[in-house]
Amino acid sequence: MEQEEPSVSEPISAVVTAEIGVARRVRGATRDEVAVAARAAGAPAAFTAAALRNLETGKRAPSVDELVWLAVALEVPVPQLLGAHRDLFGADTAPSGCGAVEAATRESMRELGDLEGREHPLAQAAYALARKLDTDAGMATAAVSKELRAALADIWEGRSAEDEDDEDLGPS
Repeated sequence: MEQEEPSVSEPISAVVTAEIGVARRVRGATRDEVAVAARAAGAPAAFTAAALRNLETGKRAPSVDELVWLAVALEVPVPQLLGAHRDLFGADTAPSGCGAVEAATRESMRELGDLEGREHPLAQAAYALARKLDTDAGMATAAVSKELRAALADIWEGRSAEDEDDEDLGPS
């Protein structure tokens, strides 16, 4: 009979290993795709889909280096991979090279409170939209950023966009 490998049981490590899997699934990437991107970010050749599976399933805890490589590969800030324990390690910062809209969106998230912790998929969608706006929006970036920030505040406060007047949205 084969003996099972021990699983990660420390509260922080268990959360981190789960968050890695969540971030990968939200991104819609396979383990192999993430492993390739992590290697491009500096991970050694031994960092494969199987190594990532061992992290995601909690068979082992990631090293600090692996957290950095995975954050780059998944295009998320390292603190996001720390889940509910991220406040123990400092504030969320935008990844290097992010554009103005994404940086403003991340700042809005910090100002709104724990939106990312409570509504992780929503936060990821907001970051992805902000990245898209940074690359495609051109001169409309500031106006869209303002609307995105207002929408995030409304969601956080539990209000519907239909509850607000539509006068700022232009002609129907």
